[in-house]
Amino acid sequence: MVYNDSMPRVIFIFIDGIGMGRADAGNPFFQAGGLYLPCWQGGMSLPDGTPLAAIDATLGLPGAPQSASGQTALFCGVGARSIGNRHVNGYPDRNLRAVILEKNLLSRLAKKGVKASYLNSYPAHDDLFTARHVRIDPDGRLWFSAEFPERFKRMISVTTCMMLASGQKPFGEADIRTRRSLYQDYSNRQLLSQGLKLPEYSPAQAAAIMAYAALEYEFILYEYFQTDIYAHRRSFADCVALIRELDDLLKNLLARLDKKQDTLILTSDHGNLEDFRTRGHSRNPVPFLAWGRHGKFLRAKIKSLSDVTPALLRLFG
Repeated sequence: MVYNDSMPRVIFIFIDGIGMGRADAGNPFFQAGGLYLPCWQGGMSLPDGTPLAAIDATLGLPGAPQSASGQTALFCGVGARSIGNRHVNGYPDRNLRAVILEKNLLSRLAKKGVKASYLNSYPAHDDLFTARHVRIDPDGRLWFSAEFPERFKRMISVTTCMMLASGQKPFGEADIRTRRSLYQDYSNRQLLSQGLKLPEYSPAQAAAIMAYAALEYEFILYEYFQTDIYAHRRSFADCVALIRELDDLLKNLLARLDKKQDTLILTSDHGNLEDFRTRGHSRNPVPFLAWGRHGKFLRAKIKSLSDVTPALLRLFG
């Protein structure tokens, strides 16, 4: 494939529920001792010296940050007023969906002519998440076809709203097999436990899939939320093991990228996994990694969740 050198090439990895915690026994990141996710005080750089910054996720609001409001701020570049001056848990409400429809990053990149893709697969359900079965109306209401399963109607995430708003056709099961896309659990172990006949991907294999996608698109977004699930439900040892696998994925991905051409961004929506004492969301800052060609520019521009989308739009401007 031919890469257009005049246009930035960006890989954006969104990892749900990770913050910058203390360097102690209550932080699974510190206990994992990873080199590429040093999410603790004092562990603020990668082996090559790239800084891991800490950015604000509170939006200036009291209480613990939540997924729906944090992700809307992150992917739409809006502040507390736009999200109703409150943290919204789980899935976006009508107000947030209206904001996402108008201001989401994928749609705005598409309007600039950027070849962008949401890399996550929707195996066995990719046809459902199309305009034929679900759409967001301008007022933020959701419309569903008669065939849309009732159990999914309350599970339309921020990233799913972005995909729908941008008109992207979802990747499906076949795209996982052909290594064009990844499930939110990139290993596919969750899908295998449900009986789907898919390969189990190692961190190195998942990294190769991401790196290959970066040759096809100018911007890719991949969402991983097992971290938040593990923080709420799994043992400390399980969380440490998960972090070590993520660390391995990042190590392999960076080895495949060109620091002079590519930019890797990694951040989160709120803290959680970094503090095992609470088993809930924290007000800790979240990590912000900007590695590669445009890392210095992005680190200078981004100090909070709301800064990410405006900086990326400027980068592609």
